[in-house]
Amino acid sequence: MDTPHETSLLAKALWSAGIVMGLAFIAERIGTRIAGLLAGAPLSAVLVYFFVGRDMGIAYIVDSVPHGIASFSGTLVFVLIYYWTSSRLTRFPALGGAVAAVAAYLAIAWVLVSLPFTLANATALTVFVIVLSGWLLRKINIVAVVRPVRYTPHLLLLRGGIAAGLIITVIMLAEILGPRWTGLLVGFPTTLLPTLLIIHFAHGTAATHAMIRNFPIGMGSIILYILSVPHSFTLWGVYGGTAASLAVSFTYLSAVMFFGQRWLSPAGKPGGGDPDPRS
Repeated sequence: MDTPHETSLLAKALWSAGIVMGLAFIAERIGTRIAGLLAGAPLSAVLVYFFVGRDMGIAYIVDSVPHGIASFSGTLVFVLIYYWTSSRLTRFPALGGAVAAVAAYLAIAWVLVSLPFTLANATALTVFVIVLSGWLLRKINIVAVVRPVRYTPHLLLLRGGIAAGLIITVIMLAEILGPRWTGLLVGFPTTLLPTLLIIHFAHGTAATHAMIRNFPIGMGSIILYILSVPHSFTLWGVYGGTAASLAVSFTYLSAVMFFGQRWLSPAGKPGGGDPDPRS
């Protein structure tokens, strides 16, 4: 019979694998623009806060929240370094971009863990980096994935396995290293990194960069999610708090997609999908 620990690991693995494959599917079948926006949702933060909160207690999670918000300034640095590095490498741009971006994130996290963040200054820092990143990435061209890959059991297993391994490792480290590192590990791109690599290997640099373009805009949803956690988890516990914070987060994403269609559309065409690169 399965133990609770084994069931928990299976749930983490299935959730993270599903997220990565879902984002890759959206990028390939619906559009890189929407996939980039959804990549900014609290996809891995939900898992980390839920399982760590359940295992370590709500007070542990609340203590981690300021560093959790600050950690996403590191996530945005990760995205910028991935974009900058992969734009300049002619050989192995995906692997080179990933290695440089992960190193940059860990360097930022190492600095942030020593700083005494509050909700106010952590939010101010990350909002500033969101605005700066959006400005720096604003000229990326949106391109469509012309030939989506054919899904096979081997491909699905490979895509899902990478994501599952990353999220399980991050959650285990979060429960060992203390509240500050828990917060900082929330921002580690456990689902974004494998998604970028999948799109990069399958469809090239231009499609990957197109997905990155709207990522800073989507980040508002995860900041709202984390800001609401101390209130929602305290009032309704881990289960109810997770549901309430997700409602806040996806209300933001829905508003952005509904009211910001013209702004998000690179050609100023409301509601359209990614432009055809052949046009």
